[in-house]
Amino acid sequence: MNEFDINSGNKEKELEDQLKKLPKEKWKIWRLIAVGIITPFVGPYIPLRKGMLIDRMGYRDSVLMFFLILLIAIPMACYMHFQKINNQIFDIECELENLKQQKK
Repeated sequence: MNEFDINSGNKEKELEDQLKKLPKEKWKIWRLIAVGIITPFVGPYIPLRKGMLIDRMGYRDSVLMFFLILLIAIPMACYMHFQKINNQIFDIECELENLKQQKK
């Protein structure tokens, strides 16, 4: 075996390991969801330049504002995370295919 075959074999093994790990990354989104549940209730107490939001708007209005913001932000963040993982899977599959083509 020549050096190219050894290097391509190692590279192929590394890519296959990465490909096995990536679908598990999709389920790390639970952290984002937990933050999205907790933030509307804690967010009004975050200090700002002109005082806490709870002092300016009231607790109920502050919670509703944070809830509406996160209601839009969390699905967008989940979608972007899933797209990133899918793009990485596609790139790894393309590299594997190119390595197999070069071996022939």
